[in-house]
Amino acid sequence: MTVILLAAGLSERMGKNKLLLPFRGKPLILSSLEAVLSYTENVIVVTGHERNLIEEAVESYNVRTLYAENYMEGQKASTMRGVAAIDNTSFAIIPGDLPLIAKEDFLETEKGLENHSISRASYSGVPGHPVMFRKEHKERLLRFDGSMKEYLAQNDTIMCKTSIGSIFDTDTPDRYKALIEQFD
Repeated sequence: MTVILLAAGLSERMGKNKLLLPFRGKPLILSSLEAVLSYTENVIVVTGHERNLIEEAVESYNVRTLYAENYMEGQKASTMRGVAAIDNTSFAIIPGDLPLIAKEDFLETEKGLENHSISRASYSGVPGHPVMFRKEHKERLLRFDGSMKEYLAQNDTIMCKTSIGSIFDTDTPDRYKALIEQFD
């Protein structure tokens, strides 16, 4: 399994790069990255906005970084940059702003691939991450013109019950404040 960790966005709703905000004494992205690395060594970090700062934050970890030149086009463009770079393996996609995600969320989601070709984490019925794909989806995704939501709806996707870490992102100042107050 290769995990694509998305770290290319503009963080427009936050007003500054959310992935570099402090959480538990380090940049927030590292909490997500460390959870991914507890699950697999095959990690691709896709960068874009403030590329150098993100690459500097993750440089001491054994991960591959890729620059998504077209990151301004949105998350799908950055996601496809990562998908295009994977080898012939199953793969998972997560955004970098899930600091509470845990190895167990990955393991539980991976179980869904036993009988389905796509497996998605969820918490209390809310879709989350990771989203995992069997390897045959690589080329299909790269050719697909619609949104990721449309792709998941048109394919054999199962929702797997995981922890709140699979949905607790940090997109806004209020969400970051809640993270710090409840979990730091």
